[in-house]
Amino acid sequence: MHRLDNGQPIRNAMREAGLSIERLAEKTKEVDPTGYGISRSAIGHMVSQGPSGRHKFEDRSCDLVARALGKPRTELFSDIAPT
Repeated sequence: MHRLDNGQPIRNAMREAGLSIERLAEKTKEVDPTGYGISRSAIGHMVSQGPSGRHKFEDRSCDLVARALGKPRTELFSDIAPT
């Protein structure tokens, strides 16, 4: 999966929910059946606009972030690589 628009939809959803990177990481643990969630570092890569930003992520990570934010995955990520 690839983040949409350099992570802007994720940043917008975090802002709407009043969540920091740290709190979103905690929420991914709450929605993860295994209880592991996603690290703060991985979420930082999802939302970063700078050189630490990454574009491609595991399906599991995308699912957990979308669930934690209460958004459909398709609003935040795409199967198609950005051009």
